[in-house]
Amino acid sequence: MYSIGEYARIAQVSKRLLRYYDEIGLFQPVKLDPESGHRYYSASQLPELNRILALKDLGLSLNQIQRFVRDDISPTEIQGMLSLKKAELEQQVLEELQRIRTIESRLKQIQERDNLVRDVIVKQVPQQKLIGIRKVLPTNDSGDDFFWSVMNALPEGNDRTYGAMTIVLHGDGVENDYTDLELGRLLHKTNHAPLTTYDGLTLNTRSLPSATMATLIPPTGCCAKLLGHNAIGEWVEANHYDFAGPVRLVFLELPKQSGDSEVVTEIQFPIRKRTVDLNLLSIN
Repeated sequence: MYSIGEYARIAQVSKRLLRYYDEIGLFQPVKLDPESGHRYYSASQLPELNRILALKDLGLSLNQIQRFVRDDISPTEIQGMLSLKKAELEQQVLEELQRIRTIESRLKQIQERDNLVRDVIVKQVPQQKLIGIRKVLPTNDSGDDFFWSVMNALPEGNDRTYGAMTIVLHGDGVENDYTDLELGRLLHKTNHAPLTTYDGLTLNTRSLPSATMATLIPPTGCCAKLLGHNAIGEWVEANHYDFAGPVRLVFLELPKQSGDSEVVTEIQFPIRKRTVDLNLLSIN
């Protein structure tokens, strides 16, 4: 028999681990000196300990390992446990690869000395109420008259009723002769009566669906929106997402007058994770 120190060296584990396994009843010594409390192990126990360590390396919990060791588990359950662990590890690999792509994208920006900081953040946006109106504008129409008409029909500032001014850009962006947009304010309450603008437009309420959003707050300026769209587009491609709905522009700071480009907006692109088939995870 071997003392716990000798056995730990032979098995290449720590004495602390052996004591812990003994305490939880997973792997116990063949002899325990009642007076000194010293533990003694046999070489014949090494296969059992190696099995425990091998199962631990697979990522199984100690409770699962105990069932393995005691043969208190069916082959079907074993297969289910290992399949679940395999799926968990594959997901972890995918997440780490995504981080690598994000780092590569940021390194590329630094190398190109891009002056736009592309801090794209993924957010879960819940279902929201919007009071507004949808309108199709010719591409040569700046939309200023429409914007101020709707904006002036709504109270200034955010309060318990009203949230941020929001634009929803409908369409796939392929058409060049018109812009299909929805303009209004987010609501903090469920019901709101219709409103009418000074030029006769009627604002009604509707629900915006919940979505996973790739978001960016670009710097202010006349080109900020275009740069922000490009930044999110590059990020979505680099991180293997697909677009999943109309873009939203949420005004965190409203323009003070017509033609004012110094506004703060958050660009929100609904996204969904693209299915990625990693051949490197396949084991032949």
